[in-house]
Amino acid sequence: MTRKAKQLSLALVALAVLFLLPAAAKADPIVLTLDATHTVAAGGTATFRGTFSNVGPPDRFVNSVSFTFSGGFANFTFDPSAFFAAVPQLVPAGFSVGPTNFFDIAVSALAAPGLYTGSFTVLGGATDSDNNPLATKDFTLLVQGAQTAVPEPASMFLLASGLGGAALARRRAKQKGKTETSC
Repeated sequence: MTRKAKQLSLALVALAVLFLLPAAAKADPIVLTLDATHTVAAGGTATFRGTFSNVGPPDRFVNSVSFTFSGGFANFTFDPSAFFAAVPQLVPAGFSVGPTNFFDIAVSALAAPGLYTGSFTVLGGATDSDNNPLATKDFTLLVQGAQTAVPEPASMFLLASGLGGAALARRRAKQKGKTETSC
């Protein structure tokens, strides 16, 4: 390699570093992890767990969360109260929590079985009124058909013996009534 080619490649590397450095300095310090997939029967609830860290500086406000979901929201209810219980509104640099429960998804018994995809986004910023995306994680929910309850054999035995006892008591009462009227 000639000297000019070496100088040119070194200048290109330096230019690339100068170009990428501001982007790295502006990178948001929030790191979010989340369970990838949960399986739940229709009519059940799935609890997603994760970790949340501010590896910054600066400190960040966490003001809300948002969900997007491929199946729409008609048959699903999201409850992020566990996230807000674990993560303070003002998250100082160096703060980390988890793995801990972040949110629940209650699945209606009417939900069609299938694989649903969604995203969980933490919103906030430098002030307590900012709602900029701080971190987003995707997740999937596998909904299985609602399971019908099958009685166990002991329950069936108890039911049969109760019905048999009631029939026997009725028969005895009938016989006792015949003997009293014949006297």
